[in-house]
Amino acid sequence: MPKDRDLLSLFESRLHSQPDMPLYSFLDRDGAVSQSLTVSALFVQARDLAEVLQAYGLKHQPVVLLYPHGSEFIVAFFAALLAGAYPVPVARPRGRDWRVLMGIIRASRAGALLTLSATARHLPAELTVGDPLQIVHTDNLHTRRTDRMARWQRPVPESRDIAFIQYTSGSTSAPKGVEITHAAILHNCELIAQAFACSGADIGVSWLPFHHDMGLIGHVITPLYCGIHNYFLAPSDFAAKPVRWLQAISRYRGTISGAPDFAYEHCHSRVIEEELEALDLRSWRLAYCGAQRVSADTLRKFSARFGRRGFAEQAWHPCYGLAEATLYVCSRQGLHTHRQQGRLRQTEREDVSIGQLDGRVDIRIVDTEAGGEVAEEEVGEILVRSAALGNGYHRDAVSTAATFDVSMTGFLRTGDLGYIHEGDLYFTGRCKTLIKRRGRSFHAEDIEAEVEALLCDKGVQRSAAFELNPDAADSLVILLEADGSVDPRLIELSIPVLQSRLCQTPGILATDIVVAPRHSLPLTSSGKLQRMRCRERYLAGDYSIRSDKECEHAKEC
Repeated sequence: MPKDRDLLSLFESRLHSQPDMPLYSFLDRDGAVSQSLTVSALFVQARDLAEVLQAYGLKHQPVVLLYPHGSEFIVAFFAALLAGAYPVPVARPRGRDWRVLMGIIRASRAGALLTLSATARHLPAELTVGDPLQIVHTDNLHTRRTDRMARWQRPVPESRDIAFIQYTSGSTSAPKGVEITHAAILHNCELIAQAFACSGADIGVSWLPFHHDMGLIGHVITPLYCGIHNYFLAPSDFAAKPVRWLQAISRYRGTISGAPDFAYEHCHSRVIEEELEALDLRSWRLAYCGAQRVSADTLRKFSARFGRRGFAEQAWHPCYGLAEATLYVCSRQGLHTHRQQGRLRQTEREDVSIGQLDGRVDIRIVDTEAGGEVAEEEVGEILVRSAALGNGYHRDAVSTAATFDVSMTGFLRTGDLGYIHEGDLYFTGRCKTLIKRRGRSFHAEDIEAEVEALLCDKGVQRSAAFELNPDAADSLVILLEADGSVDPRLIELSIPVLQSRLCQTPGILATDIVVAPRHSLPLTSSGKLQRMRCRERYLAGDYSIRSDKECEHAKEC
């Protein structure tokens, strides 16, 4: 594998060794290649834009990248690197709420926002009027190429310098910008290359957003590192018709592809038999699954259905990672599970192994309050120590001190809960979603799974459980998102049954259960539920259909 010390050197090494290699290909809605970038074509386009960015005086400054899913983002990302700037990938907001993006721009103190003219038309006035932020329309520069190489000044970054700033998903708090160094990203690529046994013979296929670390690092930077040709379809094309993802793998003989758990569930439930019969998934040797809790049931259902078209169950590769560790922490090939007594149901809970403790990354489980290591199979907070850890949060010393380098040991507090069993890591939930009742602790994710299992055939597609006040015994709220298949008033009729189930089995009283409209629960750009935003919107009165039916077991809860 490459031994370069920074991303620029890596890019130049690939340019010298394989200039004509197709690196990135983009697919249209019909699955045909609409555009391809070779290594040399990418370098020329990125270098040309880098010269312009240097003329804008953006060296050593964050530059926000706001693009649709396409080659323009990739060119802008590498152009920022070649200019000596720090690219900050962001997602275009859903709807008209630009507050999160505005917060990122202010917090990062970006020197410029790079985008396309069509996208710029939708920017809020605060960004375009009376603000020092430079808005650069990279499709409208009309610069000449004469003597471009003479004017471009190649940066000479150190391995510990910032390469780019990756903002967290914001699922449990406001997004924070992780400073990813050149050393950290190259080390993370090497971890992925070893764990996935990557080679130049592999073919990557992805619909994951480029602003998300799994899409950017997994399918843009790692393919450059390993010399892998990657095919991209747009996230919106996958969302509209999930079979397009599988068709791309089938058509281009993809070997490495993956997504969060929900994507596999979408494929299982929304691909029709006629579409299934046309697939050939025998080439798919590694199907990773991460970014959210991995469900053994989801993977088994997918294997059972798509195994008929050549998908091998051994291709499963559940992963664990987070932006603070660049991306990848650990993984486990195959579906390996462990059963523990469930907190909610009077049955065992089946957890999926998300990684083996192989020594390449130091992982420990500690008591969330006392801080000491816990016994095997005991749940605690996951701590990680790795050469791939970021420098800290950009311009946020307080959060950096609370998360990075715990007690001067070099460990990162992940905020995730899990346990170790026979050398395997199992994820159980987030610290911030832990709900405590009468000396017992419950994960919001478990409550939601119980709710959705009970009401999945009653028109509920998603739920959110959160506390209004952690110190109060009567502040648990559950939102039920209708899937549009039934009248929401019919879902209301199921609420007493849900209340009784929660009271009888785990002993939890939900003091308010609300039926919310379809697509109304806020998600991150990678599909994670934003429980903090759910709470904010609930308190703001955005969910108006309230359940005032008292549970018959309320006095017992």
